[in-house]
Amino acid sequence: GINAEYGKQWYQRRVRGIRNTVITVLHPFFFMKISVLSALIVIVLANLTLAKSGWTRVERNVFIDYDLENFPLEIKTNSPMGSEDVLRVYLYDSQGTYAGAFGIKFDSTPQYYIRGCRGYTDFPKKIPTRSNTEKVWRISFIKSSGTIDEQVCDQSSAVKLVVHCNGVEVLDFLFSPSTCPDDGWITPYIRGHVAKIWFFSGDTASDYYMSQSRPCLCSNINSAAWTVSDIKYDITIGEVVPMRPTIVGRKIIRNEGSETVSMKLTVSETVTETMLLSQPIGLSISVGTTFSTGVPFIAAGEISSEVSVPYEFNYGRVKSVEKPLNVEFECNGPAGKVTTCTVVVIKEEASVPYTMTWTKKH
Repeated sequence: GINAEYGKQWYQRRVRGIRNTVITVLHPFFFMKISVLSALIVIVLANLTLAKSGWTRVERNVFIDYDLENFPLEIKTNSPMGSEDVLRVYLYDSQGTYAGAFGIKFDSTPQYYIRGCRGYTDFPKKIPTRSNTEKVWRISFIKSSGTIDEQVCDQSSAVKLVVHCNGVEVLDFLFSPSTCPDDGWITPYIRGHVAKIWFFSGDTASDYYMSQSRPCLCSNINSAAWTVSDIKYDITIGEVVPMRPTIVGRKIIRNEGSETVSMKLTVSETVTETMLLSQPIGLSISVGTTFSTGVPFIAAGEISSEVSVPYEFNYGRVKSVEKPLNVEFECNGPAGKVTTCTVVVIKEEASVPYTMTWTKKH
């Protein structure tokens, strides 16, 4: 960083003759500009253990604990259309009581199946096709918070089944007497709470499923659903770049006498520090998401391990903080010389990588 010696060299180029120049360098610890260039974000889901990949090979004819009503089920298949392979998964509550079943037939025209509601039916939307046959099916079982019996009487229910294929929605099915020709759907689908799944022995298509302890989807992070629980700065690889100093005070003493003359030099300025936490690549944190954290100090051209008091940040926006700077110096003018006392504020820009931990609110 810039130190007092640097300041002397910078200003003494302007000194001529018998002029005596005194440089006073102000380097307030709180004055800095943080421009974060790189970041690693760690997302923590409450009560979940994050796995490295999350994919688990399908094992048939066994109960698998799975809270389908809170975690969509993702199943990976590699069956071509027209193979007539079948994906079928049964649903159960925590006591092992039947709560429904869903299936897909890989016919030339793919079809879905909802046991107790309707037989094999063409998907209402086109299934994405690619050069390879690998597909990821995401099955969401969504229950309304409304009164179930009243909704059933209104010819609709509190339950929806939504299916995505390779990220594209292909089915949005609302359970009701009009959409379910069969009449055995109300008890299992409406009143049961899905806590277990069971891959049918006749399932020839399912290869892997995403475990409930899965890597989180790092998207749409916002302060309504998430909170910053920790932030760590890696000061060992941070960088400090000097900026042009600013003169904030000057006093000239023309001493034609035989003794040193002392005068007070008072500086009252407002300094502004600006801070920005950059958007990490590959993640989606909503601009304007608020959180509170401290930032590292810059001291003597180095990034300090100490951090400031917490500031309230809006993610992706520059944070500016104005602070008063009130100092008083003594300017000493030797006999027979013209002395210039100059007060300089040193500015530096620091780039500090950081690791931020976001925790999902309950």
